[in-house]
Amino acid sequence: MTESALYPNRLHVVIPCRNCEAYIGDCLDSLQRQTFADWTALVADDASDDGTADAVRAYMQEDARISLRQGVQREWLMGNTLAALRSLDPAPSDVVAILDGDDWLLPECLDRIMRAHREGYDLVYTDEEIDGGGHSIAAPLIASAPVRKQSWRFSQLRSFKGYLFSQLPDETFRDRDGNYFRAAGDLALYLPMAELAGPEKVRYIPEKLYHYRVHEQCNFKVMRDEQLRNNWDIRNRPPLERQTEYFDVTEEIRGLDKSRLPFIGPEARARHPRPLTVNIRHIIPREEADAWRPYHGLWIEDGVFLSGKQE
Repeated sequence: MTESALYPNRLHVVIPCRNCEAYIGDCLDSLQRQTFADWTALVADDASDDGTADAVRAYMQEDARISLRQGVQREWLMGNTLAALRSLDPAPSDVVAILDGDDWLLPECLDRIMRAHREGYDLVYTDEEIDGGGHSIAAPLIASAPVRKQSWRFSQLRSFKGYLFSQLPDETFRDRDGNYFRAAGDLALYLPMAELAGPEKVRYIPEKLYHYRVHEQCNFKVMRDEQLRNNWDIRNRPPLERQTEYFDVTEEIRGLDKSRLPFIGPEARARHPRPLTVNIRHIIPREEADAWRPYHGLWIEDGVFLSGKQE
């Protein structure tokens, strides 16, 4: 089996929350019940004015995997989440999952997402159960449609590899006034990452492995108008091009004849099955650079990219 340069060995769980004293225990208990136990969790407390931080510290005394980032002033959901992610500075192959502090996971959730990431998927999400029997919007990505022009389908738990987050510029997360989105931040994060990853690197797990709690302080209840405005803004921004910096496999090739171009993509795909991505790095003499320039920097097969490098 092909060994991927993006094979993940670390899983970070980021838990944004504000005034979750009544819920954070259920959230952390569900983490401790996971069948996949090799995780760390960072609780990102957005300047709560209840006992959330004290409740988390009690868990920290018993479980070294859990840590706390306590904001001094409120940063709202997007700002708080970004500050936590940036403090982690995940490696390109690290997996990051975002679990809201008022929700909880079913025991096999982390195991299922890590299995998918280790198969080569880079953005993975599960189905969810919702308080009161609410209808989940979860669905697979539509490969033939632009990501921002699809109905919202990225239900929770959502997870991604660190290289995707590292390529998002700061303005991705800001509204027209230059402020971090206070609502609809999940669209600002996951739609661009899905564009960067490409459709075959996105995996939907159709199992209800996340429990979404409904209460009166949910964003969709208290900030619905702002959420809808931000939704429209994010969906109408220019899409990001698929990234070509990180690949599962890189192979170098020399002495390539142009007559071989139609064949090297399928041959690479036969050696490295989907969803792995392959960068075929064509090494050329400096004097041939102009002749090869139109053929480099192109996708030549699903998930197979031909790049050029001068000797």
